[in-house]
Amino acid sequence: MDMDGTLLNEQDKISPITRDYLIGLEKQGVRLVLASGRSYTRLLGYASELEMDQHGGYLLEIDGVALYDLANQERTKFKTMSPEEIRGIFSYLTTQNAESQAMFDDGLFDFFTPEIYEKKKRIRQEQNLPDDFPWTAGPWNWLTDFRDGYGNLHYIQSADEISCPINKLQIMQEEQPLAELYERLQDKFSDSFAIYRTTPRQLEVLPFGFSKGMGIRKLMEKEGWDKDEVLVFGDGENDVSMFGEVTHSFAMGNAKPFVQKQASEVTGTNREDGIVQALKKLDI
Repeated sequence: MDMDGTLLNEQDKISPITRDYLIGLEKQGVRLVLASGRSYTRLLGYASELEMDQHGGYLLEIDGVALYDLANQERTKFKTMSPEEIRGIFSYLTTQNAESQAMFDDGLFDFFTPEIYEKKKRIRQEQNLPDDFPWTAGPWNWLTDFRDGYGNLHYIQSADEISCPINKLQIMQEEQPLAELYERLQDKFSDSFAIYRTTPRQLEVLPFGFSKGMGIRKLMEKEGWDKDEVLVFGDGENDVSMFGEVTHSFAMGNAKPFVQKQASEVTGTNREDGIVQALKKLDI
């Protein structure tokens, strides 16, 4: 299951109905996999809420770049990107009037333009946020508190300030300018990186060749799971790669039309417990 826009609502919460239903399935032998662009530091709390460590669950982190075996507390990271590898694309991003974040396991390097900074200042004032509230944007808004998993924050002015291996890049802007930036990035950098639209206002850049689909395929091979034994749920373009790996794939009702067309079925939205709707439809 994808997280943002699929398992989680806009408040980053799992609904009680979905939580209880999934735990009930685990007690019958079903194993859960959380497939997310997030690092394990921002997934362990949800895994605990779902009791996944008691039932052999997995975290497919960073869009397939890492795998966390909850039962055995074992983590495998397949790839990171050095500061040198990302310097060119990150330097380009600093010219594009977007917010760009270089993510590592427990923190991030954050760049945003003066124009975006002024927008953030207005929002902070309107929302009366405390002085220590982070300046970081998230997938749904211009100010998001990532300190629950990415507490090590660095605000930077250039790519030269990135000083450690990076898991992925995140780029945030409003929907239309972000769609245009996506096309420019694909044109300039698709031979070197995997670039995905994860929400209408967020892009992610991964090491070349990596995807959630590749990650779920590795896990299925490891566990000996057949295509018709695995269900996939997602709402973003970075989830589409998983759809092709299984027989039963479900796009959420809140997914864009392109994503819905790639899935075998469409279920309810993340606000409507769409995962539970699909499971009941299959008599699971």
